[in-house]
Amino acid sequence: MQRSVCVISENLSLPLDEGIKIFAHSLLQTWSQECRVLGLSVRSQGRIASPFAVSARTNQLFLSNKLWVKIRQFRPHVICYVPTPSATIFSFVRSRVLKLCCPRTRVIMVALQPRHHGWVSRHLIRWLSPDMVFVQDETTMKRLLALGCRTQMLPSGVDLDKFTPVSAARKIELRAKYKLDPEIFTVLHVGHIKKERNIEILARVRREHDAQVIFVGSSLPDDERVAIAARLRGEGVIVFDDYLKDIQELYQLADCYLFPVFSDQACIGTPLSVLEAMACNLPVITVRYGSLPKLFEEGQGLLFADTPEELLQGVAGRKNSNGCKTRGKVFPYSWQNIAKNLLEDSGRK
Repeated sequence: MQRSVCVISENLSLPLDEGIKIFAHSLLQTWSQECRVLGLSVRSQGRIASPFAVSARTNQLFLSNKLWVKIRQFRPHVICYVPTPSATIFSFVRSRVLKLCCPRTRVIMVALQPRHHGWVSRHLIRWLSPDMVFVQDETTMKRLLALGCRTQMLPSGVDLDKFTPVSAARKIELRAKYKLDPEIFTVLHVGHIKKERNIEILARVRREHDAQVIFVGSSLPDDERVAIAARLRGEGVIVFDDYLKDIQELYQLADCYLFPVFSDQACIGTPLSVLEAMACNLPVITVRYGSLPKLFEEGQGLLFADTPEELLQGVAGRKNSNGCKTRGKVFPYSWQNIAKNLLEDSGRK
C-alpha cells in the first residue's frame, strides 16, 4: 500500500529563499514521487510553492477543527512537522497536539536549529515529545536524549540535478548575463542579510584579496537588512537582494564559496548553501559549523577554518587551487536519500 505523508510547516509559500522553508518543501516534493503527500502551510500569506500543499492557517497551538479535519481526511501514516521556530517548547506542544489529532499516526519533528530550554520547558518536553525528533547538531541531540526524547541526526539534502558544475565557457557566459567581470577571481556567499552571519568579512575579502565578491541575500524587506546591504555595496561587494529563481547560476559562475557564519542561531545545522556550492564542485572555505565537520572530511577543495583570519587565508589559497572534488563528497546527501532515510528511520520503534 502506498504510504501517505503529511508535511506541516509554518510557511510553504513563495519565494523559496530560506533554509527551513526550502527543507520542508524539498521533503514534500521528493516524497511526492513515491508517496501520497499533503503539505499544510499554517502561517503563509503568499502563493504556495508546491502543487501538493495548501494553506491551512490556524492558531498558535494547532487547536483548530478545520486543521484537524484536513489531516484526518488525508489519513496520513506519517506526520512530519518542520517548525520554523525549530525545537522551542511551543513546537513540542504543537507536536503533541498533532498526536492527539491522529493517535495512531507516527508524528515526527525536524528541528533544524538548536534551542535552549529552561527548567520548566525541560520537564514539559519529557511529556510532549513526538515519536521521533530529528536534529542537525550533536549538542541538541544529547540534550533531548537526556530528556527521554527519541532523537536522531538528520543532515540537509541537495538537488544534484539542479546544482551541477559547468564548463569554463559557460562560466564566462553566466558572468556576462549578470554583468560581472569575466576574468577576476570571484567569491560567493549566499544567505540571510543579518549581522549574526559575520557577512562583514565579505568586505575584507574584497579589499584584501582584490576579488570580485558576490553576496546573494534574503529578499525579505527590513531596515537592518537594507542598511547592511548598503554598507557592503559601499565596500564594493556585489549584493543581490531580490529573489533569484536560478540561484544555481550564481554558484556556477563563482570560483570559490565562503561560509563565514559562527553563530549557531544564524543558520540551520547543515547549511544548504554549503551543500549547493559543493554540488557545483566549488572550492569551499567554511567554519566548522553545525554538522559539517561530522559529514565531511577536509581536503579535495574543502577547507575548515576556526577564525576570521583563517577564512581569509583560505580564500587566498583557493586562487591557485587545482583538483577540487567537492561534488563527490555530497553524493550521499541527495534529497532522495535524505527523504528515504527519514521515512525509514521514523518508522523504527
